[in-house]
Amino acid sequence: MSRTPQQRIRRALLAEAASGGHREEAAVRIARARVVLYDWRLSTQDGQSFAPHRIYAEARDWMVVAEVAYTARHGVSAMTCPLWPCIAELIDSGQVDGIVTSAWNTTDDKFLSWLLDHHVFVVCIDTATEAPAT
Repeated sequence: MSRTPQQRIRRALLAEAASGGHREEAAVRIARARVVLYDWRLSTQDGQSFAPHRIYAEARDWMVVAEVAYTARHGVSAMTCPLWPCIAELIDSGQVDGIVTSAWNTTDDKFLSWLLDHHVFVVCIDTATEAPAT
């Protein structure tokens, strides 16, 4: 896997800090991205449904703050999840920088607009779990 420019800079800063150089400056600039793994799931799925999300986040050295799954019929906004206010609070308080979710969430305009308004990044990955037809 090729590294992103952000990852290369972070790794260079870590190496510099490990060798004793510019410790205070490096500590400020090395912050890890903090994310919530957030996804719809079938009521019959187990906790393994977050495995692709976690693999994606860990490959980028992102810190997973929370995992939130919700069950709803496909086509309902991700913001209708009963736990959405908790996630919104994490975002509003600056504890989360982004959300890792499934590709089907790219059709949720209300969800994507809210994230854009709050300057939060969203990564929509292909989890190979198909949402049921409506």
